[in-house]
Amino acid sequence: MRFLPLLIIFVVWLNIQLRKNSNNSSDEKFWARERQANLSRSKDISSLDYITIDLNKLPLDTKEDQTLNSYRDTIVKLANKKILNLSGLSNTDLKEKYGIGNLQRLIEYENNYMTLVSILHKWAQRLYDNSYLDEARTVLEYALSIKSDVPGSYKLLAKIYRHENRPEKIEELIRRLSDINIHDKEKLIRSINEIIPS
Repeated sequence: MRFLPLLIIFVVWLNIQLRKNSNNSSDEKFWARERQANLSRSKDISSLDYITIDLNKLPLDTKEDQTLNSYRDTIVKLANKKILNLSGLSNTDLKEKYGIGNLQRLIEYENNYMTLVSILHKWAQRLYDNSYLDEARTVLEYALSIKSDVPGSYKLLAKIYRHENRPEKIEELIRRLSDINIHDKEKLIRSINEIIPS
């Protein structure tokens, strides 16, 4: 019995050491991969799946609400920029796939995408809050067409479909989510399912 406290201390110490070694091993693998990625040569990125904003599919008329107009103007400006959805890829992934020389441009194009989907959601929410439901739906459906990863856009669109008494569109929305890389997808699907009228 007198060895029991020593045995417990030893087991605790051993677990700590094993955890440290495991973390060190992960860190070493990460840094080895990062070093290798930093040596990757630049590849041609001209044929990537760039998003071209189709302004004809969006409600561009001027409103009294200047915030709505500013959201529209931001989207119009983005239409002249290169936009890429690179969600799910880390900087290391990007360097490995396309070379370190392309990293800054790819980050810029991804930032344009994040701005685009964020502003589309804010624009749609503001339209919805101001009772422009048709236009809010148009903006949200466009956001879906470019595979927006903003969960709120899907929930807001489901609310509009419910208001329009179109449960089949909510079900279609849920099906489309299977192709989208989005955070907490299962939780989002459950919350949209709760919107479907029983």
